[in-house]
Amino acid sequence: MAMKDLLVLLETGENGARVNAFALALSELLGAHLTGAGVVMDIVPPASFMGEYPADILLDISEQARKDIEAQYQKLKDAAGPDQQTDLVVIQSYPNWARTEFGRLARHFDLTILGQSRESGDEVELLAEGALFGSGRPVLIVPTIQKAPPKLGKVLIAYDGSANCARAISDALPLLKRSGHVELVTVADSDSQPNDLPGFNMTRHLARHKIQATLKKLPPTDDIGASILSYATDMGADFLVMGAYGHSRLREFVLGGTTRSVFAAMTIPVFMSH
Repeated sequence: MAMKDLLVLLETGENGARVNAFALALSELLGAHLTGAGVVMDIVPPASFMGEYPADILLDISEQARKDIEAQYQKLKDAAGPDQQTDLVVIQSYPNWARTEFGRLARHFDLTILGQSRESGDEVELLAEGALFGSGRPVLIVPTIQKAPPKLGKVLIAYDGSANCARAISDALPLLKRSGHVELVTVADSDSQPNDLPGFNMTRHLARHKIQATLKKLPPTDDIGASILSYATDMGADFLVMGAYGHSRLREFVLGGTTRSVFAAMTIPVFMSH
């Protein structure tokens, strides 16, 4: 299955321009349509405010946010190649609802592309959680330091044998097939045997898709995310594939420890599925 329909979250500012450029380059590489999604967050008046909240101020803020999104999309459209097709979708909602609506929108695309969140719990992380846990589709996170266009030469798969990881590998097959080098890396348990190298069955599965993958086991660690990212740097990986983890909280999902660790410290694009 090819990736022919991509979604990118439109952000304003320098980070938005960087993510747009990455998404455009990836859509051109894959021959895919690219849709820009803008999210206008409606403001909830503070509970301490006495009297009627000035509705015209809220309308002005929302209208300006919509104009900023349209301007960002126009830049994306202008930068697209002559054969690239793009369009715009705008979601306007309150923050928690916006997460759900963005996740629902992402169900209709092969891949959703977002920038790395600047701080824990910000709008981008909120929407990333919506796409990860609410769409059933993969998400690609672009780090803030990313300047180069997407490269598929070396791919690192964080392998733990879980269903989430199997889903991520399956979703990433169109990209893995374009890669020159694929490596499955596991982090050893403290009681694992030195000659125990999990992942053989997955490398055999990938080989049947004509993808040659090697196995690597890292020593035990308390911070799995940091260990994987450090190894990714050492091997010169172009991007990382991993399963996304989270837990429920009042019918919402929040990122799990390893997933959040990778979100915070990533230095290469990270492809995730749940």
